Amino acid sequence: MPAPTHDFDYVVVGSGFGGSVSACRLAEKGYSVAVMEMGRRWTAQDFPKTTWNLRRWIWRPGLKLFGFYNMRPFKHVVVLCGNAVGGGSITYANTMLVPPDLVWGEGSWSGLSDWVREMPAHYATARHMLGITENQILGDADHMLKKMADDQGVGDSFYRTDVAVYFGKPGDKPGTPNADPYFGGEGPPRSSCIGCGGCMVGCRFNAKNTLDKNYLYFAEKRGAQVFAETRVVDLRPLGAADGSDGYAITTERSTAWFFKQRKTVTARHVVLAASALGTMDLLLRMKQRGALPAVSGRLGHDVRTNSESLIGVRFPGSTLDMSKGIAIGSGIHIDRFTHVEATRYSRGSDVLGLIATLLVTGTGFT
Repeated sequence: MPAPTHDFDYVVVGSGFGGSVSACRLAEKGYSVAVMEMGRRWTAQDFPKTTWNLRRWIWRPGLKLFGFYNMRPFKHVVVLCGNAVGGGSITYANTMLVPPDLVWGEGSWSGLSDWVREMPAHYATARHMLGITENQILGDADHMLKKMADDQGVGDSFYRTDVAVYFGKPGDKPGTPNADPYFGGEGPPRSSCIGCGGCMVGCRFNAKNTLDKNYLYFAEKRGAQVFAETRVVDLRPLGAADGSDGYAITTERSTAWFFKQRKTVTARHVVLAASALGTMDLLLRMKQRGALPAVSGRLGHDVRTNSESLIGVRFPGSTLDMSKGIAIGSGIHIDRFTHVEATRYSRGSDVLGLIATLLVTGTGFT
C-alpha cells in the first residue's frame, strides 16, 4: 500500500455545530479527520458557578481570560459566540426553534431549494442527536412571561421550549445519574437537570446535551482527532491553486503569549466551520495575503445576526427567584414578527449588567 501523501483526509476548522456534524459524518465514512479548535476543552467540573468568574467565563486570551464566552463588538452590534471544544453549544441556551414556512421564502436563501420539503428530515435528525425534548421545568420567570402574555391578549401563544436538556427518567429526582439515555448505551452517561438556570455559564451538572456528548463524542470515538487551544493562522493550496492537490494548514497555540508552537499539517480537503465570524476572518486574511486569491470579493457583504435584542428586566423588592429553570424555558409571540422568550442565568450571574443601559424611546439624550 502506498504511503499516505497527506497527514489527514480532512481538516475541520472549528468544533461547533457545523464542525462537529462534519467531523462525525466524515469519521463515520472512514476518513481520517482532524478538528482544529481555538478554545479549550471543558468538563462539568471546570465551568464557573457564575459569570463573575471572568477567567473561566470570558474568552480574551490577550488578557489571560481563557473562558468560553466570546463577545465581539462591532460598530452597530455586539456578537456573542462560543470558543470551546463543542463551540457555541457550550454556552448557548439549548433551544431548537423550527422556523415557520414563510421564513424559507424570504432572504438570500429563497429559491435555492424547496426548503419546506427538504428541511423536516434534517430537523428530525438533529432532534435525535441533540436529545431534544420539551422543557419540563417552569420557573418564576416563565410564569411571569405567561402573565405578561395574558395581559397583552396573547396568552394562547405561550409555549414551553424544545431544548437539548436531559430531564431524567420519570420519577427521577434532580441530579439523578443515568447511563446513556440516547444512543443505546454507546454515548456518555448523563444526569437529570436540576433547574439551576446555569446553561449559558456551562452546565456543571451533566444535563446539557452539548456537542461533546453527541456529534463530537462519536466523531472522536470513530477516530477523529480534536486539537484544542489551536488557532489556524494560515491556509493555502498545495500545488494546484484550486486545492485539488490538497492544502497546508498552519496552526499555533491560541492560549500562549510566547512559544506558540507553530505547526503545519496537510490535508486533502478542508472544512471551514469556525462560525460566521471565524470563517470570514480566516478567509479574508488569506485572500489579502494572496494565499487564497480565488475567494469571492462578495465575502462579508451578506451577513446577518439572528435578530435578537437582549432586554434586561428588574423586579426590585421581589422575592421571586428568576434564576430557577433552564436558560430559556418558555416563549410567546406578540405578533407574527415579535417573539419573546424568558431567559435566565444562574443566580448571581449578573456581570453583563455592567454593559447594559436604560431602554428609552426617541432619539438623543432623554
